[in-house]
Amino acid sequence: MASGPSSQTRARDLDRVNACSQLDAAYADGQLGAGEYHDRSAQAMSAKTLAELNLLISDLQLPSAVTEQAPVRTPGSPRRALRIAVACGAVIAVGAIGLALTGQDGPDPVVTPVPAQVEKPLAQPEVAVPAVEPIIVGAAQPLTQDGIYALFEQYRQKFGDLTVHELGLYDQYAILSRTAPDAPDKVDRYDFRGGFKTSDTRTQRLPGTGEVDLAQVDVPALVALIADAPRLVGVPDGSIGHVLLADGGKGPAINVYVYDKARTGGGYLRATLGGDVWQVNPAN
Repeated sequence: MASGPSSQTRARDLDRVNACSQLDAAYADGQLGAGEYHDRSAQAMSAKTLAELNLLISDLQLPSAVTEQAPVRTPGSPRRALRIAVACGAVIAVGAIGLALTGQDGPDPVVTPVPAQVEKPLAQPEVAVPAVEPIIVGAAQPLTQDGIYALFEQYRQKFGDLTVHELGLYDQYAILSRTAPDAPDKVDRYDFRGGFKTSDTRTQRLPGTGEVDLAQVDVPALVALIADAPRLVGVPDGSIGHVLLADGGKGPAINVYVYDKARTGGGYLRATLGGDVWQVNPAN
């Protein structure tokens, strides 16, 4: 029977990408400053062994939803395959941009989604009221064009603007942070799964970080970027892990993380809010 990996076991591309996702989550959660986050991310992408990667993430406090979705093998433990969360419903402590970020850019426990139920009126109302377009609270699809538009519109309706501190888009949910209205030096975390739910988590705002105006995001260009990201990082048959929108101090950026078809490797890219790519970290 094969033994688990040792501390000198060579890191896979997947291990490096997952380590970056965990760093993203820690950054979004306020555990890492912008400078340390960027330094650790750079070291993770060039790490050669599992020992090097685990040294970069061993002191982080992350929810199981993040570590299970983006596992990094540890010495003495059996090899685990990447598990992408496909269920909707649950609070995720916005982790860096787990918020997952990408140089800036994370999330939390996942539970079985409960279909939204709406009680039907017993009778027609006696007074006619104007028809309104209902907001459907159900499965979210934040990596699709319709899903992104729906998320942005519901965000505007809830908060009155389109300013976000960080936003992480996943297949069936999103996680985000927003500057606290009563404390500009702090951010509040939210989970989006067809509707918003606060995570009751408030953390210190990282020095040097900025805001992202979602109104400046070219949604069609973002969707095209998501579709083309696997090819750009060298795994045309790969899949999207997550997308992070954040400003780590160098201006708002879009970060797209990609896994290869076998989920044994991956890479990521960075682009402007208009969809122009300015950095590609290809899969090896």
